[in-house]
Amino acid sequence: MKLIISISLIAGVALLSACGGDNKGGSEDSSDSASNSDTSSKVAQYNNKGEQDFINYAIPANTLEIIWLQAGIRDGRRAELKDHAIMMLKDHKKLDSTVSVFLSSHQYLTVPPVETAHTVDLTVKKGPSWDSAWTSKMIEDHSDLLDKMQTSQTEVKDTALLAIINNTIPVVQSHLAMVKRLQSKTK
Repeated sequence: MKLIISISLIAGVALLSACGGDNKGGSEDSSDSASNSDTSSKVAQYNNKGEQDFINYAIPANTLEIIWLQAGIRDGRRAELKDHAIMMLKDHKKLDSTVSVFLSSHQYLTVPPVETAHTVDLTVKKGPSWDSAWTSKMIEDHSDLLDKMQTSQTEVKDTALLAIINNTIPVVQSHLAMVKRLQSKTK
């Protein structure tokens, strides 16, 4: 499991490194200095606030969520829990890919480190108790993500990142509703 995450992170970093250079994709010369300073001020504005804050939250949250979903598929007792985890995993991997593409064209944003060791720690729970704890964790994580995305709608200025957020909110809302229904069945 750690290998999958490590490979995903390495691939993302490699993609970012391969796409290095300035945001305009071309070479700079002294005649472009006025427009470069305008670009630099926009970059500084984005880098100091909403965009970087959102990336700092979203990348670790999504990476850890993928690990939890894989644990649900692997360790969950109920077939319905496993089915929901499979469906949500596809959506979270799609979000991971979408954000990676976004970051490849926004080099002024940095990818935060993600600590994945000991992410899923439900080893003392078994059977229905494990399923219940996992479902509670999914509700907590999706509630937090939804709150952060809704807050970021007013803080993020980059239209491409804002589109990702706006398109993802309904998906997160559906995940949250799904795990709440699942929780009501596991009590």
